[in-house]
Order: sequence, then C-alpha cells, then structure tokens
Amino acid sequence: MQAVLAGATKEAQALVTNPGILLARYPELRVAQDEYNINVTANFGAPLDALATFQHVVEHNGAGQPMHLYFHVPLCSYVCHFCNYVKRLAPQGAQLDDALDDWTGLLIDESERYLQRVPWLSRARIESLFIGGGTASLLRPRHLERIMTHVRANYALADECESTLEGNPDNFLGEEVAAAQQLGFNRFSVGIQSLDTRVNAFAGRRHDRDMSLRALEKLRASGRPYNVDIMFGLPHQTARSVEDDVRTLVDYGAPTITIYRLRNVERHKLGIGNQSAWNVDKVRRRLHDQGMFPSLDATYAMREVLVDVLLSKDYRPSPCGWWSAPRTYPDGNIPRVSRNKWQKYDTMVAFGPGAYGWLAGNRRDPVQTHNIADIATYVRHMRSEATPPLAFGRHLQGNQAVATAFGFAFKANQPIEIDRFERTYGVRLTQDFPYAPVLRELVDKGFMKLVNGSMRSLIPTLDGETLHEEIISIYIHDRIGNLQMPVCRR
Repeated sequence: MQAVLAGATKEAQALVTNPGILLARYPELRVAQDEYNINVTANFGAPLDALATFQHVVEHNGAGQPMHLYFHVPLCSYVCHFCNYVKRLAPQGAQLDDALDDWTGLLIDESERYLQRVPWLSRARIESLFIGGGTASLLRPRHLERIMTHVRANYALADECESTLEGNPDNFLGEEVAAAQQLGFNRFSVGIQSLDTRVNAFAGRRHDRDMSLRALEKLRASGRPYNVDIMFGLPHQTARSVEDDVRTLVDYGAPTITIYRLRNVERHKLGIGNQSAWNVDKVRRRLHDQGMFPSLDATYAMREVLVDVLLSKDYRPSPCGWWSAPRTYPDGNIPRVSRNKWQKYDTMVAFGPGAYGWLAGNRRDPVQTHNIADIATYVRHMRSEATPPLAFGRHLQGNQAVATAFGFAFKANQPIEIDRFERTYGVRLTQDFPYAPVLRELVDKGFMKLVNGSMRSLIPTLDGETLHEEIISIYIHDRIGNLQMPVCRR
C-alpha cells in the first residue's frame, strides 16, 4: 500500500481552494444548511450509562499525562438566535451577581467531586485550560479568581499552561482583559461573528461594530494571543460584507481568526446542545420562505473570499478553520488548546451542564463523557446528589477509536504521524483496510498530501481544509468509524 499511496501523490488533483468547484467535483460533500450538523466529536460508540462512564473515569491511567481542562459557564446576557450551545439567559442587576456566585460554586463543586473520587486527576499535567460558555467573561474578577485559585491548588499545571478566557465584545470593553491577565489568563477568545451591525441585530446579538472594534483594541493592548470568531452564511451577509469583516480584523492585528459556517440543525438531539430559536420548525420555515438564509453556493462563496484575504495576508490554518498570523504560537503555530484536544487527542475533563470530554491519550479504547445537558436537571442533580452530573458516555473501540483520532488529527491540520496509530491502536494507516483506501482517496482527490515526500506522515492540503468538516464526517467517520468490522491489531 505504501507504493500505491506514493503513486497517488503523482495522480492527485491540482489544488483549487474554491469550495464551489470542489463541491461540484465531489457532490457527496454537499451538505444542505438544514442538515449541517457536522461535529468532529464522534457520534458513535457503545453507549454507557452514567455509572459505567464514571467507572471508566476512575480507572483511567491519566497520572503524569497531558490533559486539557474545561469549565462551561452556561449564562449569557442575551441569547443569539442561531446558538445551540447549552446556555440560559442571565438575570439582570443584583440577581446576576447571585447567579454568577452560584455557578462559580457549582463548577468548583463538580471539580471537587472528581478530585475526591479520581486518584489520577490531581496528577495529570494540565497543559491547557479553557473557561467558556455561554459567556464566560460574564464572570467578575472575584469569580475568576475563585476558579483559578481552585485549579492551582488542586491540579498540576504545566509551566507553559495556556489559560483561555472566552467572551463577547461587550464583556471586553472595560478593564476585564487586564484583570484576567493579572489572574493568570494568557490567551483570549472573542465571539464577534460579524462586524455588520444589521447582521448581528438580526441574530439577536447586542453589540455593534464600534463595540467590537473597541474590544479588539483592548485585546491587542494585552500583548497576548487571542482568536476572533466570525461566522459566514448568516442572514443579511454577503461575500462583500464578510470580506470587509476579515480585512478589518486583519488591519486590527487579530492574531487568530476563526471562521465558522452557520449550523442550523438540532444538535440537542445528539445530547450536546440546546435548541436554538432558528431551529424551531415554524421559525425556520418562515425564514426560508422569506429567503433570509443564503444558498449553499452563496455561503461557500463567502468562505472563499475569507480565505483569499487571509492567504494574501500570510495567515495559515492550524487547526482547520483557525487562521493565524505567522509566529502567533510556537511549535506549528497552533494554540495549545487545539494541540491538546485535536492534534494529540489528549484526555479532556470538562465541567458544567452539557460539557463533554474524553479519556484518550495513549489508550486504545477512548471513552467520551457527556454531562447532563438540561440546565435545570443539572442544577437539581448538583443540589440533591453527591455524584458527578454525568448523563451518558460513549465507548470507542476498533475502527471507531481510529476514526475519531484520525478525524481530530485532520482537524488539527498538523502532520499526522503514521507510526502513532500503529503504536496506539495497532493499525497501519497506509496498509490496512479500511484505512488505506480512504487515505488513498483523500490523497487522490487532493485533500491530503505527504509531508516532505515521506511515507511517515500526511497533512491536509488547503483543499482539505476548505471542506474539512465534511471530509471528516463523510470520509473518515462514515467510511471508517461506522464500518462494522473488527480491527486487526498487531
């Protein structure tokens, strides 16, 4: 198979980096807007109940191993019409402080339940920490300090640990960034989504272009890396408007710009989110009838414009969809959070309603962990039960484990080391079925290439990055992960 794969590099399609041409050439990758629920986290695996899932957590061999730690704050000062993450509308006035106090306590309580029952957890090496949501930047400095004090006292943070705080522009207009830096945060993430005030207003967001640009100034003044999230495929967006957005962000010196296609399907049916306003059938039909959603071709024309601008300004994707200016991060110019979660597929422990993680690293049979997604049920569990608020898990073995790790590695857009899969899973990606035929097809179609002509590693091309989520779902998850056959291990 190695010789066959080497030959494929000579036959591979020339890069086009144009999603319209790629979708015409490979129609199996066309995913309509209302079907676009692609998630690089696997949706397969043998189901586990909460008790069995937690038993896997207890027995996992994570001491001394790298790990990512995540806290989910499920509060927002407004709820975007497209958002299907687990969240609720935060109260106003004095009640907001009470709610923030409560959620800070709940998240720390959940962490302590794990620390008391999982011997290896305090000895795992935390290389990245992310506090997200919801809107994590709603937390006041005293709440963030409580969480950071708890983390430092109970976890083994690596010296170079990357600590990220996520928020919206309206939460980064005062001294929030400077205060977070003093508490140890060294990276930030801001969800701008669009600089077009009409687009944001229609989506239910309460910040305008001026507020976003002022927040960017605060973040730039921090001297720390940060990523700016923007979306394409939203109502009222055009190729010209998103081009203006990305040119402005580049001019403001945004070190990392992440670009996301609108997802308007019901992720809550997968147990990983809530229903958004635009998911409601009556609302969705009305918006379609009014022609509010851009067509698939118009949506991908927006992505093409975004990428053209980013390439012209020397930004490159690492991971896929996350475009960074040169020398923003060390070791491959990839954020540590992405390196831990996707490139290396390290264990991730996640706290909060709807949070999900996995027990991975060097194990052949990863286990995904999923918390209770309904916020009220999560709170009741935390108030009345002594156990962690797990809902279910997924046990990945054989092809499913390999497909998940390979899908994450593709997402990372870093060299994928062939030897790693033989060491961890006992399979030879370039020789064994069903992996070798899929790799051959990805190379033939120009979605992957050999790194420096060596058979030891592959990496996605720019064409592969263009349709990375579709490729992971259709070629990797469906063709490998959903194939019902045992893996021949060595």
